[in-house]
Amino acid sequence: MKTMCLLPAALFFSLSQPAVAQAVATEPFPETLDAYIRGALRDWEIPGAAIAVVKDGRVVVVRGYGVRELGKSDLVDGNTIFDAASLTKSFTAAAVGNLVDEGHMEWDAPVRRYLSTLEFPDPYLSANVTIRDLLCHRTGVRATNSAWYFTGVTRSQLLELVKNMELAAPFRTRLVYSNIGYTLAGLAAAAAAGKSWEELITQRLLVPLGMTRTTADFASAPTMGNVASGHALISGVQRVTPRETTPRITTAPAGAIQSSANDLATWALFQLGDGTFRGRRILSAKTMSEMHSPQIVVPSSEEFRIARQIRYFAAYGMGWQVFDYRGTPLLWHSGSGDGQSAYIALLPDLHLGIVVLTNTRKVGVPFNGAVANRIIDHYLSVATRDYATELRDSWDEELQQHEAENRATEASRLSSTTPSLPLSAYAGVYRDRLGLDVVVTLNNGSLQLQYGGGEVAHLAHWHHDTFRLQWETALHAAEWPAFIRFDISPFAQADSLHTQLFGDLVEATRN
Repeated sequence: MKTMCLLPAALFFSLSQPAVAQAVATEPFPETLDAYIRGALRDWEIPGAAIAVVKDGRVVVVRGYGVRELGKSDLVDGNTIFDAASLTKSFTAAAVGNLVDEGHMEWDAPVRRYLSTLEFPDPYLSANVTIRDLLCHRTGVRATNSAWYFTGVTRSQLLELVKNMELAAPFRTRLVYSNIGYTLAGLAAAAAAGKSWEELITQRLLVPLGMTRTTADFASAPTMGNVASGHALISGVQRVTPRETTPRITTAPAGAIQSSANDLATWALFQLGDGTFRGRRILSAKTMSEMHSPQIVVPSSEEFRIARQIRYFAAYGMGWQVFDYRGTPLLWHSGSGDGQSAYIALLPDLHLGIVVLTNTRKVGVPFNGAVANRIIDHYLSVATRDYATELRDSWDEELQQHEAENRATEASRLSSTTPSLPLSAYAGVYRDRLGLDVVVTLNNGSLQLQYGGGEVAHLAHWHHDTFRLQWETALHAAEWPAFIRFDISPFAQADSLHTQLFGDLVEATRN
């Protein structure tokens, strides 16, 4: 069985009409837009959301909707802190850019200039992977999210694991989105600056920009007050989800930023500018252009382009997706984590920026993209559609597919089978190719598993020597169900195991 996947990030819906000549919207944020957003949030049962729109160098609107947490009355406002997740990547790229401007780093310098002990799976990569390669996801190293998401590894331990990771594509040939790659870039920047990544982001970006409702310290966000709680569908019911503290701290440069709609409006204004803010230069205009320029093409089929209303191309810059929307240049990024979803879109030719934050992963980023599309269409002065309702149709199809897969999985189970060995024989320490331990223990008559010193999962017998893996965290149990299969040696011992975690095949051999 596999979990129901979210619809494609920043989903854009097909449009039969060609792009029309742009006209200036006469009303910055009409009540019809506000009513549409309210209706969409109600129809989708989104607990809370915040939006911000900036245009022509000023904030047009910042607005909160709904509640911070289901069952409580505290309302969302423009200062409510949400999980910005992968929007963090634009902050990490900007921090690197700041150091490039000052001569402390170079985009095309090998990362080992700053992290001298770092090794990649191939000696050629170790010698040649640059900061730019990391920031535009073109190293070719497999994402390997399982190495940090369920484990208890630290940043320094993560560095040691990189050399054991697999390659998903040849170097500099294809975008392989990598949170670990961004973590390496952030740590390289921290080393070049002689301070932690959190301090670097705070001192070089947050303080100069006056972003007082933003933190790079993931663990400190709850102490700031007025913080949105995450939610997700668990067993068909929307529930509050716990914060993913350990893994998010480990990969902080890829996704630790916590921010508000007000502060992300400031970030949008800054990104739409020339690198100055209130008369103070933070980044050079050249660096701003470098981050926003295509660095690697995102392969796009006709179906992909139609679905996202792309007329020309799709690419990734540094910290930004570089697309077009109906022929108008578009910079965007999405973020999903901690039971929340975030989205930011910049249309430089229109001097327009849009931020959409929601405190649920019920549908994820596609909902945020649907709201943003509706707003963008207003400023493009083009015919629009009910994107939120169209998304519902896609969601229903996804749900039906998920239910069909679950039925097929259940039907494949072989009844009346038992494990080949006593449960105690499966217990032991297994080591995978990354060098992480998979520890299986027998407690009170049932097996438990812990991967890399992280979260605990319970193993329930499925059939023969296969067990169903269920994480103790309800969100992970709902979103990342898995099976684990043990191989039995001729000597009647479980000597290896196989499972899929976060899309990665984890194979481990008994120590």
